[in-house]
Order: sequence, then C-alpha cells, then structure tokens
Amino acid sequence: MKIDGATLVLAAIAVVPWLGDLFESIELPGGAKLQYRRLEERVEAAEQRAEEARLAVNDASRQARVALVAAGDDSGRGERADEAVGRLLREFTDLRDRMPSGPARTYRQEQIVAELVRLTPQLDDFDVAGALGSADGGTRLAAYARLYALPEGDLLPALVEAAAEESFPFAQTWALNAVAVVIDAVGPGNVRLATARRLRSCLAQLPPHAMYRTQSLRAILGRLEDAAG
Repeated sequence: MKIDGATLVLAAIAVVPWLGDLFESIELPGGAKLQYRRLEERVEAAEQRAEEARLAVNDASRQARVALVAAGDDSGRGERADEAVGRLLREFTDLRDRMPSGPARTYRQEQIVAELVRLTPQLDDFDVAGALGSADGGTRLAAYARLYALPEGDLLPALVEAAAEESFPFAQTWALNAVAVVIDAVGPGNVRLATARRLRSCLAQLPPHAMYRTQSLRAILGRLEDAAG
C-alpha cells in the first residue's frame, strides 16, 4: 500500500479519536489546513478559569488586609474620628496626584479604606447619601467604606448609581464591594428590578482590562438571577 500524506492524516484520526473533535475542518494535501477553533475555545476557557481563580485569591488577600487594619487600634494617635477621616481623604487625593498607578499606591489605598471602614461608623452626622453624590472622589470612597461597614438597604439604589458612575477604578472596586455587602444585608430577593438593570448596564460599560470589577459584578448579578428563580 502506498503511504502518502493523506493516509497518514486519516490514520492519525482513526488511532486517536479525540483528535478529530479538535478540528472544525480538515483539508487534505493540495491545500492542507487545520482549524483549531474548538481547541482555542478550550484553551481560552481554561485560561479564563485560571484568571478567575487568581482574582479570587487576590480578593481574599485584599479583604484580609482590610479586615486586619480595620480591626487594629490606633488610639495612640490622639485624633478624633472626624479629624482622622479628613486626614485620610486628603491623603487619598494626594496619592492620586503624586504617585503613579501601581501596587505601592494600591496597597496604601487599601490601608486608607480599611481605616475608613473602622472610622466612618463613628461619625454620627455623616451624610452618606450626600457623600455618594459628591464630586470629590475621597468623599465617595468614605461613603463606600461606611456602607461596607454598616450596610443600609435604603441606600442601595444610590450606591449602585454611584458605583456605575464612579470614575476612579480603585474606588469603583470598593463601591462594588459595598454593593455586595448591602445586597447580603437586604437579601438578593429584595433587590429591585431597576437596580439589577443598572448593574447590568454598568457591567456592559466596564473596559476589557477591568477583570476584577467584571468578576465582582458578574458574581453579584448571578446571585440576583438565582434569587429571581
């Protein structure tokens, strides 16, 4: 029997049955072409799962750092809560002005959030609704931290709107963290349809590189869809 290229290709497919499932089409010699669409889809799916796992680990680490700082005691500083919050908000603004984006800036911002999570519940006259609509990014961050620490269901629509319109990626991350916590407090089944729709529109507006925020929003929406049945 004469062995040529076509025979070898057919023999390979016959001996390894799953190989044929990888190729969308096969063109034998005279225009040899293999399309690996299914293989590419499998590789992309595996990469997506790996990235989601990495983001979950990073999120757990971030939340642990925040919890550690928020549980700390800085009673030796001698500041009132309102003074400390004001200082932190000024530092947050200063960080964005003088330090380039990167791990060092993010790490300090997370420490600021953690301190805000601890301090903002001590502010009896804190106007959370007004802070959510503030033009100042630090003030909005303080509102997200307050709602993360003390969830208020009545403010969920305003919080979602603020999260959708948030211009600072770091602050938007914490806005979404606060959204998830408030939804935990009120129960996914009690979230209004209009609020869920606003979250979906926010997801559609996120840039491709915003993987953590995308994952957070998808998780929130998944819980809402499960609750809706």
